[in-house]
Amino acid sequence: MTLFIDDNLEQLPDGRVVCRHCGHVLGDAAQPLRDARVRETAPDTAGPSVRENASRFTDRPVVFRRTFCPTCLTQLQAEIVPGDEPSSRHRSLAVDA
Repeated sequence: MTLFIDDNLEQLPDGRVVCRHCGHVLGDAAQPLRDARVRETAPDTAGPSVRENASRFTDRPVVFRRTFCPTCLTQLQAEIVPGDEPSSRHRSLAVDA
């Protein structure tokens, strides 16, 4: 049975996670976005609602991190986070039996 994850991702019966737009395999249940592409830019590139300089709130550099399908470039997730930390948005599709 195919599992609908969101508008951009689905998990196939064999456990592979694919882009719903082009079918590119991005990962598996344990690491759904393992093979996705990541781009980091300045937070103000997120749009006009991001106006304040992050240095007022933290001593660490902050980045606008976006994750894309490497084949069709559909954006899969976006976050503004400290640049020295891994993604704070985790997806795990593994089910404990």
